[in-house]
Amino acid sequence: MRTRTIVRLVVLLILATCGSVVQGQTKEYQTKTLKQYWLDQNNRPWSDLTCQMAVRIDPQHASNLGTEEISNEAQPPSKYEVGKWRLFGLKRDERGTYADVEYLVYKDSPDPITYQIELQRNGRSITFAFGSSRIDVSNDTVPPKAINLIESNKISLKDWLFIAGVLLVGLLLVYVLIFRWLFNGLLFKRRWAVPGAEHFTWSMSLLMMLALAVALTLFYLGPRLETWIIIGVMGAFWLLHGIVWLVSGKEA
Repeated sequence: MRTRTIVRLVVLLILATCGSVVQGQTKEYQTKTLKQYWLDQNNRPWSDLTCQMAVRIDPQHASNLGTEEISNEAQPPSKYEVGKWRLFGLKRDERGTYADVEYLVYKDSPDPITYQIELQRNGRSITFAFGSSRIDVSNDTVPPKAINLIESNKISLKDWLFIAGVLLVGLLLVYVLIFRWLFNGLLFKRRWAVPGAEHFTWSMSLLMMLALAVALTLFYLGPRLETWIIIGVMGAFWLLHGIVWLVSGKEA
């Protein structure tokens, strides 16, 4: 009796499994295309277009499908195989950097399918700054929010040339508007001594350049290592000049 009972249970289990597989295979799917935007950690559009967005059925929820592969009836068909990534290239528009992702969803059901997403560079995942790598997609899903990565964009030669150009223009303006005007005022109107007027004018000019560098790099590059290096170098010049002034003993 026990043997017969065990055999019956095994047969029922096999039939149930086969039934769920057949049911999963007979469901119809359609393509749902969503734009996924990508940002760096400073909320700027991701600049490396050689990266690819990778999408696959979430392994932890794959059993809910009742099948190892889903596909639609398009020609050629779009399909997802459990455990395999599909890759989508990055594009750029006026809003930023994005990937057009072709998800598969149930055609006649609002139930979602859970996917896992990544941004990969040379096959390696780039870590998210926050949020989950899983996304539930159904036939009524709205475009998802942009995802921030933990990395900053690389600074291009164009960026360095822009920063250098702005600093050069700022230097010329400081010389014309601050250095010459302030020096003449201190020397002839305030009757400062030449060394005192010269040191004070240089100090204020360097302080203005430091303020320009801080504003430019923080707003253009964002808070990153290169930003702190530029600010540190400019600040060091200003402090060094102040120390030399104090040590020299020159007074107005």
